[in-house]
Amino acid sequence: MDSASIAVIATSGGLTIGGFLTWLTTRRASSGRIGTSEAGVLWTQAQQMRSELTTQRDKAAEQRDRLLESQANLVLPALATITEALRVITGTLTRIEGRNGGGQGSGPQG
Repeated sequence: MDSASIAVIATSGGLTIGGFLTWLTTRRASSGRIGTSEAGVLWTQAQQMRSELTTQRDKAAEQRDRLLESQANLVLPALATITEALRVITGTLTRIEGRNGGGQGSGPQG
């Protein structure tokens, strides 16, 4: 082997070991941190999305509650009126059946 081959092998080995040591140092320094470039950006975006979705969920719940309240104010009086009408109809039918002797067997037979 001549000196040029030895120099190439030594340089390649040195660069390989240097690259490996750099990788180990960088990996160890950035592991577990959110501040790394892509992870930090993704974390910030995830927090923003979570905040926006929470706000939208709260607004939707408020709208739902307002709608239910407004419908309840309309529906409950209508139900009370219907219930009263059914009570009156039931009373009227009871009186009619009482006058006709129970309502069974009386009436036109055809």
